[in-house]
Amino acid sequence: MFKVDVKEPAQKFFEDFAEGQEMPVVTKGPMQVGHQVRWAGACDNYASEFHHDSKAAKEVGLPGVLLSGPFMASYMLTELTHWLGRNARVLSFWDRNAGTTMPHDIAHIHASIKRAWVEDGAGFVEIDCRIVNQDGKVTTPGTARARLPLRVEGSRA
Repeated sequence: MFKVDVKEPAQKFFEDFAEGQEMPVVTKGPMQVGHQVRWAGACDNYASEFHHDSKAAKEVGLPGVLLSGPFMASYMLTELTHWLGRNARVLSFWDRNAGTTMPHDIAHIHASIKRAWVEDGAGFVEIDCRIVNQDGKVTTPGTARARLPLRVEGSRA
């Protein structure tokens, strides 16, 4: 049986982050077709058979099953929200499929604070993020912007 380990993110504040600060790298994998199938089932995304059927993938000229870009982006966004903590609100998230992820690949999720500022009584961070595979290739570059509460109301970091 598949067991999901559920952990609530820590409580963090704007002051816990600084420009240039890096998230500890999170490694996922080796990736398996089953990861893709469970994700597709959870979000009712079965339209592209090459994401779960090797024969269908090869019929359209692919080397094999490809894990979907939105699935990989969901890993990245999940890790960002855990890093930022339960009080953070992600205001925007953008990613791009710049490379493929196939079964047996490893996904290393990286992120760093590009910009941090205080505005209207809240802290904001702009984040550069990316997934890098086992060969060092960036497969999923991205950015995010989030709002975080200030530790002390009215402070100016």
